[in-house]
Amino acid sequence: MSRRNHEHYPDPTAGAAIANVDREVGRLNMTPEQVRRHYERIGKPMPADVADAQEVPTKRRKYGNVPTEYDGAMYDSGKEARRAQELDLLVKAGEIAGWSRQVPFTLPGGIRYIADFVVYEHGGKFRVEDVKSEITRKARVYINKKKQMKSEHGITIEEV
Repeated sequence: MSRRNHEHYPDPTAGAAIANVDREVGRLNMTPEQVRRHYERIGKPMPADVADAQEVPTKRRKYGNVPTEYDGAMYDSGKEARRAQELDLLVKAGEIAGWSRQVPFTLPGGIRYIADFVVYEHGGKFRVEDVKSEITRKARVYINKKKQMKSEHGITIEEV
């Protein structure tokens, strides 16, 4: 079972996915080819404002991560893409039931935490994983959100 076929698993947040389009300024953080493939994959027509958007010039990212494509999806880093590949292998081996990526959770004060991965275990349980480097593990915003996830939802974020 691939991650695209996990619809029978309940969404732990019942939230919507985050789009990779900044509609206010009409720019993309994906290449035009990646956007075209995304809309083909989800089976929806591409909105005109997205089709006319300009690609954002690349610049060095804050933590030096390099956006990486795996299986038709863009990941924030090579490490995150490798984890997605590992999760696919775990699904094929039957060790996990499935997984989702970029799952939003609501925290107090209207704050949102977006988990890199939610991994569905056999038996209906799930766990939340976040791919972190040594530097990003120490970021104050992340530490606060991690504490709030534990206190509000009873979920311990596993750093991989």
